[in-house]
Amino acid sequence: MVRVRSDSGWTSSRRSRGMSLIEVMISLAVLGMMMVSVWSGFNGTLRGLESTEKIQKRYSIIRNGLSRMTSEISLAYLSFNRPLTDTKHYTLFEGRDEFNADSITFSSFAHLRMHKDANESDQSVVQYFVQQDPEDTHRSHLYRREANRLTGDRPEDMERYFPAYVLIEDVVEFNAQYWDVRREEWIDEWRTMMTDQQPDRLPERVRLEVGIREDDGEIVKFQTQAVLLMQERIDLGKT
Repeated sequence: MVRVRSDSGWTSSRRSRGMSLIEVMISLAVLGMMMVSVWSGFNGTLRGLESTEKIQKRYSIIRNGLSRMTSEISLAYLSFNRPLTDTKHYTLFEGRDEFNADSITFSSFAHLRMHKDANESDQSVVQYFVQQDPEDTHRSHLYRREANRLTGDRPEDMERYFPAYVLIEDVVEFNAQYWDVRREEWIDEWRTMMTDQQPDRLPERVRLEVGIREDDGEIVKFQTQAVLLMQERIDLGKT
């Protein structure tokens, strides 16, 4: 090894020539590995944030849907103000047990008028039910249908006159139970249109359970309860 003299003393000729090609390649390889490691960690964090945001948004929609359901059910009511000869049920509460796809149809003071001077009131008939997606039979949703007038149509006939809109997507289970204060137990059906059921009264509470299918196929269940405020039926003929 040749030694050369410099102002700071004697140094080797190799060090004076700088880094060798092998040393540069090793440095670049180490730097590349560090960059790949940092990017992998950042990319994983980004995917985790995106997944968390998607789940939070999804659950927010579900909670908002359940909140709307409990609000509207809590304003359900019955009224006896109709001609005695009229056989139609203008006010009703029909909770029908259909295994894991229950349906609820009820008269409520929950209608919101969207247009000024609209020929509507706050009374309506609201219906919740589960049905397959018309464009994808592998998916089913929880739908909401509303008649903004008390027409006296039966629940099964409302489909012909009033459109339905998706309230919560990918619902595979919808179960409802009703608290019967007389029997002091939860029951699976509540039918005010049938004389042998509950023709003149509302349940005190309604318990709702919605099952949502996630992307991995797992079913996540959400539960809530609605307290019905107007237990006494409206009868303006009373003095």
